[in-house]
Amino acid sequence: MKGNPILGWGYLWRGFQQLSQPGLRRFVALPILLNAVLLSALSYGAVQWLDGTTERLLDNLPSWLEWLYWLVMPLLVITLLLVLAYFFSALLVTIASPFNGLLSEKVEQQKGSRIAEETLSSMIRRTLAREWTKIKYMLPRYLGLLILSFIPLVNLASPFLWFWFGSWIVALQYIDYSYDNHARSFAQMRGGLASQPLTVLGFGATTALLMMVPVLNWFVMPAAVIGGTLLRLEQMPLADNSAQPGKASAVDYAVSTNKDTRLTDGKTENTGRG
Repeated sequence: MKGNPILGWGYLWRGFQQLSQPGLRRFVALPILLNAVLLSALSYGAVQWLDGTTERLLDNLPSWLEWLYWLVMPLLVITLLLVLAYFFSALLVTIASPFNGLLSEKVEQQKGSRIAEETLSSMIRRTLAREWTKIKYMLPRYLGLLILSFIPLVNLASPFLWFWFGSWIVALQYIDYSYDNHARSFAQMRGGLASQPLTVLGFGATTALLMMVPVLNWFVMPAAVIGGTLLRLEQMPLADNSAQPGKASAVDYAVSTNKDTRLTDGKTENTGRG
């Protein structure tokens, strides 16, 4: 397998370092606020639900099987925590996707990339449509893992499966913003991630772990957007970044008399403006 998990971790660290960078601060503020409010509310509800669920399981367990509680319950709690963490991540990313797309775009612009202009309404429609594509990709796979979590013996491995696949999905969510900004298809983005699997997993696993740390998780989403964008720029250069058929008309990417020719490094060269 290609890549380096430590390199992936380093990109998230660089994302944290750039949260206060001039030019990015205003695009970071709203995602942090959304994270703080929604994560606090969702975490409180999840803790209450988990506490009630474990109590009901203990009450319904025969006394002669109480020993089993201490064997199975830690794995069950870890699995539930991972399920809730990834569910919260998907929900938060979907809600904040327009802001995350803007933040990714600004990061690229600071690195010298130029992205074709589009209206705010077009950008919102584009990013939300992309999130729906991700959800359709994730949902059946998560349901499969959930089913495995209830199969005896097999469920002993479920926490590891959840963490492995969840790390991949978390990385996919954040790295994809740069691909989407350059009109790359979801399938092409997955191919790019597959070229650096260990780097991607290192980035996703670190992000997933920090998402479970109270207060710190408020800042993880914007840091991951920045880190994922830098990872794409430096590790997954775009060989041919031309827009996909129909993309320009769908999101107002181009005017008929002004076309952008995209370069191999993800930049665009304006060929029709004076």
